[in-house]
Amino acid sequence: MFQDKVIVITGSAQGIGKRTAEMLAQRGAKVVINARRKEKVDETVLDFRAKGYQVFGAAGDVSDFAFCEQLAKETIQHFGKIDYLINNAGLAAKGKLEETVPAVFEKLISVNVLGSIYPSLAFLPHLKASKGGILFISSLAGIVGLPSYLAYSCTKRSIISIAESLKNELIDDQVFVGVNYPGFTENDSAKQNISPSGEVVTMKKRTDVKVESLDKTVAKIVQQLEKRKFSAYSSFQGRMVHIIYRLSPALALTVVKKNRRKIMAMD
Repeated sequence: MFQDKVIVITGSAQGIGKRTAEMLAQRGAKVVINARRKEKVDETVLDFRAKGYQVFGAAGDVSDFAFCEQLAKETIQHFGKIDYLINNAGLAAKGKLEETVPAVFEKLISVNVLGSIYPSLAFLPHLKASKGGILFISSLAGIVGLPSYLAYSCTKRSIISIAESLKNELIDDQVFVGVNYPGFTENDSAKQNISPSGEVVTMKKRTDVKVESLDKTVAKIVQQLEKRKFSAYSSFQGRMVHIIYRLSPALALTVVKKNRRKIMAMD
């Protein structure tokens, strides 16, 4: 399925993005690594090449459309085509609305929303040519708004709407569009978060909530891409959250209300 497919994964120098790139490379894909920090991209590319994977790296910010155009151009120059784009790059943030400075919202909208729209726009002509696809990585926090995660939830819900709109725009072009909903997943030790004051801080290892293994979460992403399925979840819990919200938004919000203190205390 993935042999010689060219797959660009944004935010792929650590965590879910990096492991997704590795799983796809193991299946014969040619992967493009992207992150904002050049040293992280270079480190990942060297690691992958040492394992015999076909890989190309480009450091840059996908919320900058000019960079996305350049990334598409360089990918075509390097591999000759683009089959799939996985919009994985994103930032997390926690904090009540009244505690959060405006710059945090601007940053999350820029990276999480525009950072999914701009690569899709820049890569679309190539994906139409290959009849490939775009996979958006959202979150369970995008299904129902969580207290103290307002900025994160609103941007992740935006990604769902983007995927739904684009899916119907591209049906006649035979371009696959999907959205994946990772749940609470073991986080990379270098994973960063944005505090309400706008400071970038390293996230603590999650110990206050049951988490899925990184491999299980990523296996669901790879499986979804293989089946070209619109929606996929990394856990049974995630699937149930979505089903409950679709059947009864009021019930879902009641469950969140009853668990609000626990949710707001989570890292």
